[in-house]
Amino acid sequence: MYERKIILCLSALFFALTSVIASAQHRPTYPHPPSPADPQGPAHTSTQTRKQSIDNVQLEREARELSDLAKSVPLDIEQVKQGLLPKDTVEKLKRIEKLAKHLRGELAP
Repeated sequence: MYERKIILCLSALFFALTSVIASAQHRPTYPHPPSPADPQGPAHTSTQTRKQSIDNVQLEREARELSDLAKSVPLDIEQVKQGLLPKDTVEKLKRIEKLAKHLRGELAP
């Protein structure tokens, strides 16, 4: 009976020591500061702004072309109803697809 109490006390002591040691080894983690908003500095922003304005001009040009092509398709379809297929209709539709895909990719990458 005495041995059983000693074993029980030693087990409890061992458990208490291991839990204290385990909690002592835990190091608190502190939050890291956020990364800089512009990692390449102010010189990069002027280049980036210029590139965006060039891209915007190109996007506007492509959107206008897409609109013009789309407006011409109903006329081609009217001719198809009459049994005539304008030779550039298929090419217009391919160009519309290409422009739409490019614009979609630029606006929602």
